[in-house]
Amino acid sequence: MNSSILLAVAALIAVLAIYSRYAHRLKRDLKEKQTRIDQLERTRDDLESVVKRRGRRLDVLFSAINEAVMRVDRLGRVLAANAQARSLFKMDKAHDLPQSMLIFYREPDWYRSFMDALHDLPEASSLPDIHIEGRVLAARLAPLGKEQALLLCLDVTRQALLEKQRKQFVSNIMHDLKTPLTSMLGYARSIQSFGDKPELQHEAAGVIADEAKRVNSLLDALLTLDQIEYKQPGGEARAEMAGVLRQVCDALAPQCEARGLKIETDEPDTLSPVAMHADDLHRVLENVLSNALRHSPEKGVVRLRIGSSDRDCLVDISDDGPGMDEEHLARATERFYRVDEARGYGGHGLGLAIASEMLEAHGGSIDLSNRKPHGLRVKMHIPLAVT
Repeated sequence: MNSSILLAVAALIAVLAIYSRYAHRLKRDLKEKQTRIDQLERTRDDLESVVKRRGRRLDVLFSAINEAVMRVDRLGRVLAANAQARSLFKMDKAHDLPQSMLIFYREPDWYRSFMDALHDLPEASSLPDIHIEGRVLAARLAPLGKEQALLLCLDVTRQALLEKQRKQFVSNIMHDLKTPLTSMLGYARSIQSFGDKPELQHEAAGVIADEAKRVNSLLDALLTLDQIEYKQPGGEARAEMAGVLRQVCDALAPQCEARGLKIETDEPDTLSPVAMHADDLHRVLENVLSNALRHSPEKGVVRLRIGSSDRDCLVDISDDGPGMDEEHLARATERFYRVDEARGYGGHGLGLAIASEMLEAHGGSIDLSNRKPHGLRVKMHIPLAVT
């Protein structure tokens, strides 16, 4: 019995010794793992510190960029934004960052594209344009690792406007060419079918001639605009205002006589030469005066006043026509821009545009305003030639 007890005690002691060694090993391993965990936590803290420091550096860098830039995460939250983005997206009025991008731009379709692009990180993605505060922004997502990205918003408002104007330009050209060409084709076919009738021949020939003049006038205007874009005004450009004005009035005399119109001029006895080529000055004055005559009532009066300042010749032309709605005044000098039918009949929308662009090419300017009780007033500043 004593022997059995001794054996049991010995076995128990052996087992305890084994468990003691095992517990000691576990304790040692646990200590090593805790040490490793502490090292990893320190490394994590260091990495977080580096990331935050780099993030702050990026944010400082972005603050010097003129375009709107935001740093976002995969959840679609804005983590940081430069001053341009904060101002454009009204971030100062919202809560402190980070905040969901949806708070700053509430466009569901765009937001879905934005979240899809974040899901595809670290792939770079182009996003649909952002339309905000009357501006158009081309948006692109650039990865900052797998969890963050830069939302770059390039202001392409002017490019979008130019593209819209280009499409309108082409559309208007097609319309302005197709209408007279269709008329000419119709009358040409009438001559083919009924050429033995003198009255029809006379009528058809007159319509074809008139429509051909319209097409030629349009092509001439387009050629002038093309020349303005590529022509560099020379420093020796010089024209005598009085002489060119007389030529313009003589050229417009048949138009005035046909409708009983009159051009009243008020100019000083002596006029200094202006810094424009005579042909360009003639085109500017003719376009503006023709526009005034075209929209004047029968037996109306177009008033032309000429003065001068230290550097400019001041030309003021006004008519008694219907004038323009205020919303149209700022755009009336755009290519092919037409206002209401009252002032839009009979023109191709290029006369004032040519005058404006020619003046700007020579350092001058044009300004449109309404007269009371009605009528349009055109003020032009034309630089004086260097004496």
